[in-house]
This record gives sequence, C-alpha cells and structure tokens, in this order.
Amino acid sequence: MKSYENNNGGGNSGASGWENMGNPYSYSAPNSEATSTSAEKAEAMNRARQERKIIAVFGTRQGDFLDYSYINAHDVRIDDSMRDEVMRDLASGAITDADKKAFLHHIKLPTDREGGITATFQKLSSKHEKRILAEMTPVGFNNWRNASGVDLLDFLRTYPTPMDFDAAASEFLDRIGRLNGQQKRQEYEQAMASFRQKVFDKREEYWQRIKALENEARRTYGYQGSEVERSSEWQPGEAGYWQTSRGQVEKGMVTRENIDGGLWADNLCQDSCLVREDQFVYGVFDGAGGHVGGREASNHTAAVVDWCCNQYILKSGSDLAWALNYANEMVANNERAGLSTAALTKVVEIDGRLKLAYALVGDSRIYVVDKNGEAQQIGHDEGYGNVITNWIGTIDEEHPRDCTWQFGEIELHEGDRVVLCSDGITGDKPEELMSDHELGEIVSRSTDAKDAAKNLIANARKNDDRTAIVFGGF
Repeated sequence: MKSYENNNGGGNSGASGWENMGNPYSYSAPNSEATSTSAEKAEAMNRARQERKIIAVFGTRQGDFLDYSYINAHDVRIDDSMRDEVMRDLASGAITDADKKAFLHHIKLPTDREGGITATFQKLSSKHEKRILAEMTPVGFNNWRNASGVDLLDFLRTYPTPMDFDAAASEFLDRIGRLNGQQKRQEYEQAMASFRQKVFDKREEYWQRIKALENEARRTYGYQGSEVERSSEWQPGEAGYWQTSRGQVEKGMVTRENIDGGLWADNLCQDSCLVREDQFVYGVFDGAGGHVGGREASNHTAAVVDWCCNQYILKSGSDLAWALNYANEMVANNERAGLSTAALTKVVEIDGRLKLAYALVGDSRIYVVDKNGEAQQIGHDEGYGNVITNWIGTIDEEHPRDCTWQFGEIELHEGDRVVLCSDGITGDKPEELMSDHELGEIVSRSTDAKDAAKNLIANARKNDDRTAIVFGGF
C-alpha cells in the first residue's frame, strides 16, 4: 500500500458545491448563493456576461461569418435555444479550435494601447514571471534580468492568444517540477496564472470562459464521432495487458483475472485498468486507502473515464486531464472510496500525425520504448519513494478538483511501444527499482505486446499489486 501526504481517507470533506445527485457521473454546479461578497458577485456577473457574448458570437453564425461586434457590447441577450445549440456544437467539436482562436484574436490585448508594451512589461514584477517570459523567448531562463519589452513583443508574436500558449506553459511547468520538485512547480503555477492574466488580460478571461463552457457542454451533451485512422508510419497494434495482486506475487504467481470488457480489477488487487481498443484508450489506476477503499477508488476512476469515452470525443491531453479531473470529483463523492493514481493515454490524430495524448496523476507511469529499446518516461512521479503528493479522490482547499497537472501530446515514431504501469512494476526502494534501461530491454526482447506485459509483471521486484499495459510497434 502506498502512502499519501495529508491523506483524509477519501470521502468528500471540503467538496463544497460538488454533489453526487444519484447518477454516479452527474454534475451539479456550485450554488450561486455562495458568492457572498460584493467582489465575488461582481466577478460572477462579469463571467456570466462574457459567457453570453461567447454564445452570441457562435450562435449567430451565418456560414463562415461570425459577428464579433457582440464582444464590444455592454451585454447581450441570448435565448435557451441558442445556448443549447452552441453547447451542442462545443461538445461535438463543430466549433473548432480555429473558431476559438479567431474569437480570441478579436479581443484587444493590453499591449495594443499606446505605450502598452512598456506598461505590460512593467507589471511583470516577480522574478518568476520574468523567468517565464525569458524562457519563452531567446533570452533564456537564466538570463531573465536581461528581458525587456521587446521580448514581450516577441512572445506575443509567437503566442498571440492564451490558447496558443497552453502547450508551452504546460511543458514549462512539467520541466520545473521534474527538475526542481513539486513545491517549486506550485510556485511557478501561481506565477504562470499571474503572468497569463497580466499579458493576455481579457483574452485570458475569455479563454477560461470558453473552456468552462466546453467542459459544461461535455458533461451535458454526449457525442461520439469517428475515431482516428491508423497511420502507415505507426500502428497501435493489439494491446497486451496483465495484472497480478500482491497476494499472487507473494505466491510467485503471474496471472490475469476478471477481465470484463477491458475494465477490470481482480478481487484481491487495488489496481484497475481500462483497455478500449475501439478508441485506442488505455489507463492504469493504482488505488490506496485500505484494500476495499483503494480498489473502489481505482475502479471508480476507471469507470468514470470509460463513461467519458462513451459520451465524448477525447481529442487531446487536456481532454484526458478533464476526464481525470471529473473522476476526481466523482471519487471524492464516493464514501466507500479511498484514493487512486492514474496514467491515461489515447492515440489521437493532430495535423495528420498520430500522437500519444497523455494525462498523469500520482506515481503510475507512462513510457515510450523506441525501436532500439531505449525507454523514456513521460512526465514525472508526483511524490517520492512510497509517498504520493497528488492523487484522485479528494476535493478541499489543499486539493482542488482540477488535480491533473501533467498532460499533453507527444509524437509517435515507427517502432515505438507504449507502456503504462503501476508502481508495483517500477518499485520504490533501491533493491526493488526497475531502471528505464531494464524496462526497455524487457519490452524490446518480447515477442508481442501481451508477452511484454507479462514479462514486466514477472521481472518486477516490489511486493505489491502489479499492472502493465503495452501496445505499439511489435
């Protein structure tokens, strides 16, 4: 069993406003009466006005024409039918990323005003904010003192909207966490939020409103379209997956039990996994918080992600992160559940190329093993040793609903094989660790994906539940 920092044992302490209304996948928005102060009420009114303007722009489309004049209006009125139509379009993807970027381009930046570049740069008052700017320009992270308004202009040419900046911002925070630890990452997360607000201003606010509407639309309207076509350069192949409980490990057994449509956990194992060959979705979830609570948490997480696959098109790492954040809400409301980690992937097509979309919570891992047997871990463990610092199953002041901070997409190349595994495979203590080199060798010398998953189980050294999924170029 793994340990969790500040573990409240699961449940829903502090999850004000998020309620399970009978349906295990239902969502209830926070009660507006909770916005008690004048500032909070003003912010709620501003947020609602911005959302109405978004609905008006996308809801009055005439062919390819969008009427952006609504953005500059003090307020606009919309009816339920218009909102319903736009929400369905957001859920289905009919409102494209290009549409969203065009919308954001029609919102003025602070730098558009006379003297705006200098004024905006001067607002970047903290060292962290200036380091973010320096890292995103030729100045470089360590030369942040040399950054100037000219570099801010260069930044905005590269990232004209916050939507353009999302991937780079996520990669930056991942790198900070990997090199400097979770505490430093959290410092830069706060600085990143401040940086984005100061540089993009209303564009950032409207981007957050668009994302909030899109998430609401996905929760409300189910949609399932055609899946990604397989590329001639890389093939997902048939996945191999294997699971062994701690009790079986102690007996020297390697087995796979209770497979039910690819969604399963045996009766003695706290791990669960999800295998959706129809959508190229794969997930490993490692439960903790006692035998019953851990298994309930991991199985509930897998079930929520499976439901999201049935209802929505998950097209990116941020979509997978949304699914895990939604699972966090559901597990936190499950009184029987403890806590769970998550390693989730989907093969997606972006700009005509097959990529691996991923999202991570805790210390379950994702690897890409290339055709030469070199293994690269995607992301980093959120914790140290047997202690986890991030998990699914809690919503309170210290652990927000959006617990998934590591997500993105990476390109896949011919011969690449993908591994998802719980820490029962990779180990914690020095005597039980499986190195990246050893993992790569085990996968590369296996005859197929099923053989690779079984060999990973058999060669692991930690006395723990073990789960592995392998797919790709065999």
